[in-house]
Amino acid sequence: MENHSDRAKFLMSEERKQWHNPETILTCAGATKGMTMADLGSGPGFFTIPMAQMTGEKGLVYAVDSNESMLESLKENISKSEANPRVIKIIKSDVCHTGIPIESVDLVLFANVLHEVDDRKAFFQEVKRISKLTAYIVDVDWKKIQTEHGPPLESRLSEDEAKQILSESGFTVVKQTDAGPYHYELICKPTVQS
Repeated sequence: MENHSDRAKFLMSEERKQWHNPETILTCAGATKGMTMADLGSGPGFFTIPMAQMTGEKGLVYAVDSNESMLESLKENISKSEANPRVIKIIKSDVCHTGIPIESVDLVLFANVLHEVDDRKAFFQEVKRISKLTAYIVDVDWKKIQTEHGPPLESRLSEDEAKQILSESGFTVVKQTDAGPYHYELICKPTVQS
């Protein structure tokens, strides 16, 4: 089993950026200056740090992860980056119970997380709770294809499976794109009840 610091290093590697560029993914999702964003399952900050750079001084980024060593790596990576540490709020918590204020987030991202969530109902209730009605909900995950890295094929969700889960959980997919050779990006809005 690889240790956490090796995993954290790999998660922040240039190689990973070649596969799916966080700036491209966030721009595609509508990330702009001054937004409040949440990175659920932030790990060592692959998306958190670019989010902080994109939202700037007036924005806020919540980085949520339950893994202590990943959050330690995140703190180190923030200090080495050009991101303003004051706009990043680190939360050590399960992604189903973030403690983020109700209806406060403009963009909620979960990257390579959905296939690992055990209690999807609780997870999406939390996503809904923290999201503004106008929020973008962004699911980035592994394509259901055999790859050298990433989770086993049987635990991955295809785009169609993920869209079904999102739809049943109260979100409408407004855009679907490739996020590199191994990943897809689904950009959603909360479904408006008529």
